[in-house]
Amino acid sequence: MISAIIIEDENAAYQHLRNILERNYGSQLIIVGHETGVEKGIKLINDLNPQLVFLDIQLQDGDGFEILDHFSNSSSFEVIFTTGLKDYKEKAMDYFAFYYLNKPIQEDQLITVVDKFLSKQSAFDSEKYLTFKNQMENKHHKISLPMKNGEFIIVDIDDILYCEADGSYTNFYTKDNKIYTTSNNLKKVESILTHATFFRIHRSTLLNLKHIIQYNNTGELVLSNKKKLLVSSRNKTNFLRILKLMNYSVS
Repeated sequence: MISAIIIEDENAAYQHLRNILERNYGSQLIIVGHETGVEKGIKLINDLNPQLVFLDIQLQDGDGFEILDHFSNSSSFEVIFTTGLKDYKEKAMDYFAFYYLNKPIQEDQLITVVDKFLSKQSAFDSEKYLTFKNQMENKHHKISLPMKNGEFIIVDIDDILYCEADGSYTNFYTKDNKIYTTSNNLKKVESILTHATFFRIHRSTLLNLKHIIQYNNTGELVLSNKKKLLVSSRNKTNFLRILKLMNYSVS
């Protein structure tokens, strides 16, 4: 049974969403709580630890992104945005949202999205094992990746140049110019790649520092395959500190 909460300040929209979910997923998904604002929403998530959050963007005391910012380093839940605001889809994807639904919520579209979520969750038990396995294999510099087609591949950690978020998936770029798309989101990947040489240079990019060959103060870096990436201004200070610890020179 999947535990879910709804953070929505319009009662009619909340009831509509809840009715669709209960009608179609009564035995698979349970709504364990509902709140209407940012502060109360944060408390509800902390109290109930849901697996799925249906999140409106415009709330009574702020916006839904503030809730996600609060959990940016520790969230264990997936997010489906449900909003009447059509201009925030790109920003929502920056927060690794599972999906972005526009109001009024259409039942058939919601069913399609929730079915995808349930399919992804069905593989979760095997991924728990993989997480443990990867933590062990990290010591031997290898990682097992669950692929979109349900198969698994093993990649040498030192061969990974960088990982890039692709919605709820992650693309791995390797030094032999291959791209592997895994069904784990970037947050999950970061929790597995605990190796000291990996650093989040951007909300959507996790970098293997071993492959930097050049960096300048504009925030641009060059990798061993000549690929250029940008370090976000938010992460630049910590990035430079790590470079100095690793004895990299800055041009």
